[in-house]
Amino acid sequence: MACRSIITHIQAQAERVIAQNEKLENELFALVAERDAMKKQMREQQEEIIALKAEIKRLRLAESLGGNTADKTKSRARINLLLREVDKCIALLTKTE
Repeated sequence: MACRSIITHIQAQAERVIAQNEKLENELFALVAERDAMKKQMREQQEEIIALKAEIKRLRLAESLGGNTADKTKSRARINLLLREVDKCIALLTKTE
């Protein structure tokens, strides 16, 4: 009799362990799916941040060009300076050829 009760007890524990294992596997699959969804959402948000930063740059440039006279003067001076630097670079490149 004692052997049967031991065997029954072991079978019950094995069934409990198997059920717990299945539950944990299901939970794991759910967590993996949630993680993947969060990774996708994070990538999308990072892309949106990059796009918004580019939009901010464009808006600041447009504002500086379309702003008051002092801003326009500063912007034009900066653009002229950059153009002179580009011209110098082009001149150096044509001299070396």
